[in-house]
Amino acid sequence: MKNFFLTLHLISMCLVVGTLFLQSLSVVIRLRLKTREELAGVQFVQRRIHKFIYYPILAVTLLSGLYLAIHTGAFSKGSWLYVKLFLLLLLIVFGILNGKQIEKDVFPKKYAMMVHIPIFLIGAGMIYLATLKPF
Repeated sequence: MKNFFLTLHLISMCLVVGTLFLQSLSVVIRLRLKTREELAGVQFVQRRIHKFIYYPILAVTLLSGLYLAIHTGAFSKGSWLYVKLFLLLLLIVFGILNGKQIEKDVFPKKYAMMVHIPIFLIGAGMIYLATLKPF
């Protein structure tokens, strides 16, 4: 059962990070669109992805990670998990920021372009912590 939840957790985590990265990239692409119809179409797709893909996959990731942490005793084995949970909270904050960017019609270009860099770095940090368990 552990292998099933580990596989589920890894796949869903990759989908969460990928969805966030794609959403932040689509916000940047939306800045280049000219017509109102194009903007409305892209914004509609962005909202659907955020509500019906990002949040359910995030829930699967959280629940499978919680199952793994409890059943493997990870909370008592090392403090790397607490750092990973902090990074998870940051990733959720960036997901909320992505949702706010999707809803707004006007937002600063610098702000829109700088969201996907931390998403990548946080995802890489979480993978590093889970793989090597450095402390």
